[in-house]
Amino acid sequence: MAGNLIAGASDSGLAFETQALLEPSIPSEPWRLRTYNAKERWYAKPLVYTPPGQKQLVFTASNQNWIRTVDAVTGAPMNARQVQPPFLQSELGCGDMPDYIGIVGTPVIDPNTNTAYFFAKGYQDNAASGGVAKGIYKYAVKHYLKTAGLTDTLRFYAVNILDLTDRPGFPVLIDGHNADNDPARYFIGGTILQRPSVTLIDGIVYGAFGGHCDLFNYTGMVTGVSTTAGVGVTSMFAMESSPGAPPVDLNIMDQKGGKAGIWMSGMAPATDGGRLFVVTGNGQGHENKDTPASGRSPLSTLDEVVANLAVSKGKLTLQDYFEPYEYIGMDAGDRDLGSGGVALLDPSVFKGTNGVSRIAVTIGKNGKAYIMNADNLGGFRLGPGATDNILQTIIAPNTVFGGAGSYPLEGGYIYFTPVGTATLAYKLGLDQNGSPLFSKVGQSTDSSGGGVGVGVPTVTTYKGQPGTGIVWVTDVDGGLKAYKAVPDSSGNLVKMNIPPTGGLNKFQRPAFGDGRLYVTDNNNRLICMGSPVSIPLNCTSPVDFGGVTIGSAKTVTVNCTALIPITNINGLTIQDATFQANNASLPAKSLAQGATFSFPVIWNLTQASIHDAIGASFGSVSPGVKTSSLVITTTNGVAQYSNQLPITLQGSEVSSAPFLSLSPPEVDFGGLVVGSPGAATGLDSAFIIANIGSSPLVILGYAYTNTDSDDADGGASYTNTTQVKDGTKISEACTSSDLPAVGSVVAPGQSLTVPINFNAGEVGNYQSVFNIWTSGGNKYVLLTGSATTAPIAKLEVETGEGGWDGSGVMDFGTVQAGTTVTRRLRICNIGGSALLITKSKPPIDAELRAENPTSDLHEGQSIPQGECAYAPIDIAAAPEAPNNPFHDVSDVWILNTDDLTFGVHDVQIKATIISRQLGPAYANGTARYSYLGCYSDINPRQLQNSFDLGTSNENGICQTRCQGLGYRFAGTEYHTQCWCGNNPPSSVKYTPCCAMWRRFVLVDFLSLFYVLSILNVSVDHGLYSLHLILRNVDNNHNVFSFNPVLDSFEFDPRSHIENIDHHNKYLLPDDQLVNVVCIPNYQPEHVDNSHVFLHVFKGIAYLNPPAGKAVDTYAFRYANDSMTIGICLDWCKSKRTTYAGIEYHRECYCGNSIANDAVANVAGCTSTCMGNTMEICGGSNRMNVYQAISSASSSTTSTAKSSSTSTSSATSSTSSSFSISFLSSSITTSKPSSVTNTSSSPSTTTSKPSSTTIISSTTSSNTTSTISSTISPSTINISSTSSLSRTTTTSRSSATAASSSSSRSTSKPSSTTSATFSTTSKPSSTFATTTRSLTTSYATPNPSTTASPTKGFYSLGCYAEPPSPTQKPMTQLLSSNMMSPDVCISAMSAANKPGTTYAVFGLEYGSECWAATGLVQNQTRIVGDQACTLQCAGATGVSCGGRGLYNYYVATSFSGSLSVTGQPVRTSGTVRASVTAR
Repeated sequence: MAGNLIAGASDSGLAFETQALLEPSIPSEPWRLRTYNAKERWYAKPLVYTPPGQKQLVFTASNQNWIRTVDAVTGAPMNARQVQPPFLQSELGCGDMPDYIGIVGTPVIDPNTNTAYFFAKGYQDNAASGGVAKGIYKYAVKHYLKTAGLTDTLRFYAVNILDLTDRPGFPVLIDGHNADNDPARYFIGGTILQRPSVTLIDGIVYGAFGGHCDLFNYTGMVTGVSTTAGVGVTSMFAMESSPGAPPVDLNIMDQKGGKAGIWMSGMAPATDGGRLFVVTGNGQGHENKDTPASGRSPLSTLDEVVANLAVSKGKLTLQDYFEPYEYIGMDAGDRDLGSGGVALLDPSVFKGTNGVSRIAVTIGKNGKAYIMNADNLGGFRLGPGATDNILQTIIAPNTVFGGAGSYPLEGGYIYFTPVGTATLAYKLGLDQNGSPLFSKVGQSTDSSGGGVGVGVPTVTTYKGQPGTGIVWVTDVDGGLKAYKAVPDSSGNLVKMNIPPTGGLNKFQRPAFGDGRLYVTDNNNRLICMGSPVSIPLNCTSPVDFGGVTIGSAKTVTVNCTALIPITNINGLTIQDATFQANNASLPAKSLAQGATFSFPVIWNLTQASIHDAIGASFGSVSPGVKTSSLVITTTNGVAQYSNQLPITLQGSEVSSAPFLSLSPPEVDFGGLVVGSPGAATGLDSAFIIANIGSSPLVILGYAYTNTDSDDADGGASYTNTTQVKDGTKISEACTSSDLPAVGSVVAPGQSLTVPINFNAGEVGNYQSVFNIWTSGGNKYVLLTGSATTAPIAKLEVETGEGGWDGSGVMDFGTVQAGTTVTRRLRICNIGGSALLITKSKPPIDAELRAENPTSDLHEGQSIPQGECAYAPIDIAAAPEAPNNPFHDVSDVWILNTDDLTFGVHDVQIKATIISRQLGPAYANGTARYSYLGCYSDINPRQLQNSFDLGTSNENGICQTRCQGLGYRFAGTEYHTQCWCGNNPPSSVKYTPCCAMWRRFVLVDFLSLFYVLSILNVSVDHGLYSLHLILRNVDNNHNVFSFNPVLDSFEFDPRSHIENIDHHNKYLLPDDQLVNVVCIPNYQPEHVDNSHVFLHVFKGIAYLNPPAGKAVDTYAFRYANDSMTIGICLDWCKSKRTTYAGIEYHRECYCGNSIANDAVANVAGCTSTCMGNTMEICGGSNRMNVYQAISSASSSTTSTAKSSSTSTSSATSSTSSSFSISFLSSSITTSKPSSVTNTSSSPSTTTSKPSSTTIISSTTSSNTTSTISSTISPSTINISSTSSLSRTTTTSRSSATAASSSSSRSTSKPSSTTSATFSTTSKPSSTFATTTRSLTTSYATPNPSTTASPTKGFYSLGCYAEPPSPTQKPMTQLLSSNMMSPDVCISAMSAANKPGTTYAVFGLEYGSECWAATGLVQNQTRIVGDQACTLQCAGATGVSCGGRGLYNYYVATSFSGSLSVTGQPVRTSGTVRASVTAR
């Protein structure tokens, strides 16, 4: 395609690739490439481009406004960029495209400038949100235009395809420009969608725009933008304009504007240079009403039209149009003509002899294919009987999205795929007047999926050779399909074997490169298909035999050259037995590179017969183009080359006698609705009479029968054709206006297309066999059709009692927060023929949504007579803190059908969601206290009075106490404490801590409730803590409020909370409400080698003395609302102090000694750091303390300076041991006998527990204790008993040389699982990190990890994610709400490719799958009943990690060593039974 535009379809709209170098037999699938971001999708089609002098690349553009290039051969990423944040689907109320809307229309690449052009939707000022009014489109110049309260929403981009940078002067803002043909109408990017591919004509890029589910006040438009910097928008043409369109309404939310949107299922506006063809959908003006009009006359309401727009100097004007005679009924039934685009057919083939030189085809929701003269589209109602004045109307069996494809070889074919039916093939013919007429000649034996989204059929050839045509169809359900372009003699499109792709994105078409094709699937992958390796031989292909007369033979020589050294030519195989070659003719020796050889191939038709005959060697054949394949198999002397070479064989079988071809074998008219507007004209179709022999053919006679013409008893009763008013009657209900007369002669190679019309006045099924007798044989065609009454739609909603109501309102009443209630919507067909759903826009809100929005009551769904279709709708009320205000949810499900009396229905769906009400209540059950939030309760206390209510205390009891005492606010803390007061809390103390609101709150935090009836508080103010789930720990308040004298109390919680620092706000998305729990990660955010924990395990921390701090005589204090461990350590390091202590989430203390009366305590350090909730920053009156240790560099020794005034040196190995009991507060250490010590410390040895894990230690300047083991079932034992005991044996080097130690250990062998940890010591640093290896046995958490092998993998336990996202040690493969170990293993298998084989994987956040090719070193092992407690989304009882934690699995066949860091054990918390999304 060098020198041509690289676009979403060819520049003429052919959907035909003459340059695609694809053999008819397709090789395998070289690679699949996943998107990089969650919920990223490709609606724009991939483009393949070869920059001059560079390698071929694939360019993609996504819904998240990411553009990328990858190597076309290997899939390796080249460049990537997000041009701007995308528009949020949640701000539209239209679910056609979930999550994000960015680049949707396929870009175009200009090879003359290496520039890609596209439109991108976003928000003004590159914001991440902002509502419909602030949505924009850009085209590619950073030229910002402010318009009447609206700013950038849609931009036009021009980027350098080589590095994806903006071209100078781009992007261009599109918003705010006025329509040339109606200046009162202007472009508002937030309300519209640029779905079609773009088209480039003479330096102007044209984009067409429609709407989002027909919502909002919009007008369909075509916009032209110059590719020259500084010019910008050149044309803006509105498809609805004055005077016929409705007046302009400035309210963008009103569903006015005239509409007539252009979306065309993603097809590009078609062009042949000087004109642009687009197709529109529903509109409101209807200027033509029922009055016939020429397409050349002005029309201001271009809804349901094919429009021919003249292009002149960048401006657009209406030149011609076609509007179906039933367009008003199509509007009423949402049967968009514009659900498909226009295909301009190749004028060298698709033309007539009566002056028709260019044919245009479109097909839409109404299931009619309109064949038009592109130079005279047909206007409105100018045909016979005020019908359509076009070349032909073809009735499809169902709605069509995506339009028609074409094949200009072998006589000329067009193809389209109706929803839920086969792909259909129609062949070009001419009637006796020379007018083009298409006849159905074949269809696929399989059907498309029942959902909307089948793409435009696309046809490729191998080097433009006849017989090599392939029809490609993309299916949202069935994936990519390929068929031979010409149907076989039975009328079948022969399906080809290609690798399965899985379901593809909506309205796709493959992109083609050098021997490869590319397509995107609905699992967010770019798929390459084609030759994965180079070929070893260059042989003649295709081998063309030309014409061979049946009964003769022909020989052609194939010449081959070796491209590499070849060890042996093993042989050849041929698919079709009439083609013959001998293995003995191949070389019997090895071939050097460049060696040549030849061999003959014979096309032997000497034993073939045009009829089945006794004694014939082969079955019957028929004249025409035939193809086959010959495959040579080799043994190569060089790796990475294919050992098979396919060669195409082709030729034409020729009959010396006349030969009748009658196609198709069956003409099915479908159903005619008696009494409908179309019943008067009937249904049209055609069949083709052709002479494919070499002698003239004479037509001898016609007749029809209603019985089987092949009846063995000869019982068929024939009726001769007769002349009637409208032509010749050829069956009971069919006539032909142009049947050739008996005695007519059909010349060799000539074909005649016979038009037929089905029209039945009575309800019933009709079937006839039409026979034709000729001098070239006898054939028949089956004619079928039915006549029925109209469909009648009945819409009903399910009631709470299980009945059905026809009101169109689904009222769920009140729904308790945290619960899900389901009811159904149904449409029943009580009419006489199939009912078609023509419009369906289901609700997909967070708490109100259709259960299956893409499959239930979907557009294009057919409901048989007497049946109903159902759709469940859920109110999935999110969990809320108690005493939250009730809130209403509501939405509509927009529906329409082809029942013209039905009309658009907006099914109203609503519910009131109520939270649990605690404490004193009003007569209507509403609690007097309303939840306010979680507040830090230190320095000073937020409420003034405290009451100890004992262990039975809960929020309701506390509120009752505070009400009785006349207090406005109530809160709970410390499990037993109830706090009351009348002064509002300080807004600066508001803290987005996570906690369980069910009873109490976190240490030092107060959960506040205030008196509800002060004002009606809306939960829509954004910061209201409806979205917080509170944790239940000490020293924090759940605060409620109440005031008996309501009139005198003025407190606005909205303005109060709006003062909160947004940096500390942590509002969770709705899909994360159920399972939010703070799980602190004890791994510091950044702990360099100059800091070390004195007491790192949970439960071992310093309790501050009665007066003062554990860090005695602290010289420096620093408090920061962004506090992390690293910040405090850096601060104390800068002050050159010995100790650093952190407490109360945010306070850092630096000093040079530990207070004598400070007590080491097993519990209390549970407060998360305010700057990193994955770290612990002390607690209430409790401090995590760190010591700075200086040391000298040595390869085998370490020198430490104690905190006392004396100094001693020690020479020791890097191995020592201590044992910790996690159930008590004692610490016992003992040094092993291997330690050589110059101090007075005794040497002791701690016995090693039995374990199959081998521990080896090395001593160097950078010492690491490493586990070396072969991973196998014998060394990975993850099963364990349910014992709660934990036994830990630890070896570590002494941090202080001059010290004495004692020994005490606790051991209970009831738990058998072991894991080994190690850390690294770098003595050259000023501070030294304690090195320790830890073997821990523990009870299995619940849900349990997988204990037995899972598809060849074993679990190693729970590990912590690195604190920085950039340190993520594995690659994310999948995020799925069906996640399980099996799913992740399958994802790994699919992601494997040459050079990358995944051997380990991790499950995280309940739904994420991460993988690596080898063991990830220096990991942090987490154990205890708080370790990896998130249940897999798709596997009950199986753990899939946690927040910042993952379950680590390794292949049983993998061998390697693992270095692991031990960290604090989690010993408290609850196990969540369902998944928390990230």
